[in-house]
Amino acid sequence: MHPAVKIVSLVILSIFSTQGEWITLLLTGVLILPFYIVYPYLWRSALFMLFRLKWLFFSILLIYLIFTPDISPESFDANQRINSLIVQISPALFRIAVLILIIFAVNLFLKTTSKEQILAALLWLFYPLKVLQIDINRISLRAVLTLEYIEVLTQRLAEYKQNNTVEQGQLSRHRQGFRQKLKHIKNTFFHLIDHSGIILREILDEAENTSGKIVTIDCLEGPQPFQYLIPVMLGLLFVFTL
Repeated sequence: MHPAVKIVSLVILSIFSTQGEWITLLLTGVLILPFYIVYPYLWRSALFMLFRLKWLFFSILLIYLIFTPDISPESFDANQRINSLIVQISPALFRIAVLILIIFAVNLFLKTTSKEQILAALLWLFYPLKVLQIDINRISLRAVLTLEYIEVLTQRLAEYKQNNTVEQGQLSRHRQGFRQKLKHIKNTFFHLIDHSGIILREILDEAENTSGKIVTIDCLEGPQPFQYLIPVMLGLLFVFTL
């Protein structure tokens, strides 16, 4: 499949997943699942991405649980209260399911498309903007630098996390009270946020000061005529489920 068609299909799938209902999510899962059955190696990276977002899912569930009013009266028994709780957190479960499906779709796209193909597809999609006198080469170059420095940011944050884990291990050998440990966790958390901002600023400065670097992006030919029908059919399929 043409990389540009993949990108458009991914955007359509993401939009309708967020705007639809459970039937839309079911349809999305039916469309994605066959690829994970044919290519089992996709599961590992997808599950790893989900594990990295576990606290985001927990925070969504917690926010809906706290701020959604409980409508169960005192006369409800235990089973009725459980059902009321399920109704209360069902919007959170829906949002989490949407994120999970989008993660699986994005993982499928990234694992089946090289970085060079993604950049070339973006350049092909941006080409009509030339009519508006927009410099698509500059946009494409920024996309290249973004992808490159995202990898650098991830690597530096991983190195910091590893070093900080070693320091915590050395500190845990000493006896500490509960308040000291809690204070240390708080300080570590805020220090990680500050350090992430410092690393991001350094990377942005490096990106802005990069000069003399030659970046080559291959020009893609247009998709086969029948491939234009894939996003159209995908969009119509989701429209009928809304």
